[in-house]
Amino acid sequence: MPGQHPKTSPSRHTTAAALLAATTVTAMTAPLALAEDVENGDLGIPQVTPCSERYPLIASPVPALDSDTPQDAVRQGFGTQSDWGTEDNVEILSSDATGLGEPGMRVLYPEGTSSPSDTEEGGAGFYSKAPPSDRACLQYKVRFEPGFDFVKGGKLPGLYGGEAPSGGTEADGENGFSMRFMWREGGQGELYEYVVNTDEDYGASIGRGLWHFPTGQWVTIEQEIILNTPDQEDGVARVWIDGRPILEQQGIVYRTTENVAIDGLMFSTFFGGDGEDWRTPRDQTIDFAAFRFYAPAQ
Repeated sequence: MPGQHPKTSPSRHTTAAALLAATTVTAMTAPLALAEDVENGDLGIPQVTPCSERYPLIASPVPALDSDTPQDAVRQGFGTQSDWGTEDNVEILSSDATGLGEPGMRVLYPEGTSSPSDTEEGGAGFYSKAPPSDRACLQYKVRFEPGFDFVKGGKLPGLYGGEAPSGGTEADGENGFSMRFMWREGGQGELYEYVVNTDEDYGASIGRGLWHFPTGQWVTIEQEIILNTPDQEDGVARVWIDGRPILEQQGIVYRTTENVAIDGLMFSTFFGGDGEDWRTPRDQTIDFAAFRFYAPAQ
């Protein structure tokens, strides 16, 4: 499913190090037989505490409230000049509006939009750098507007490395990886990955339906990535939703060279896929807040 916006590339990031009352989300138990859909890997449930409890906090970026425009607020708060959709589709939320004691962002998906490669821009995207690491943890909160129509699905932020391949670009072991999330029909959640050991033409859908997103409520997403040893299939991904262990995938090949590291946050959100059946039927919004980035001390 195409999705990489042509104006946005992590190679053009600034080098800034700024990066990165939840309610219960409905989580569904799924059999480990799902592992057969994951080439060279296994799906299970994390047997360790959430990564935010095991790694030190590195950064907790927020939009800059003293900025003149939402785009400037994102650029200053997340240390990036590489963005799209932030000028027209982002509204900055006050601490009172989020109810979290810190500001956030409301992203607009205008009626009839899907992937930026398919229609006019709906949603938004940017990259935010963090100190390179071989293992890292991303946590943030997401809130779908009440009555949100999920249609067939859309993208949500995650960790990336290197050139953050997406939009049908193959992860070849040297150009990096991307590990975003998706919502799917009916609010099903999944990990959506571009890694080396997958045969998918686009991203691989991992763990679809192991949890569901509600609407009108904050949900906390937590993701841990442990890169593989370059000559081995020993990479790991773990997911917690509202602190509940949801998914562990092993045997991932993120890289074939030590030059690839976890580089930070890939904020990427839009409906799609592309094509009419992916497009949002009306103007809709999703809120994002409380970004946290954790990693072992260097």
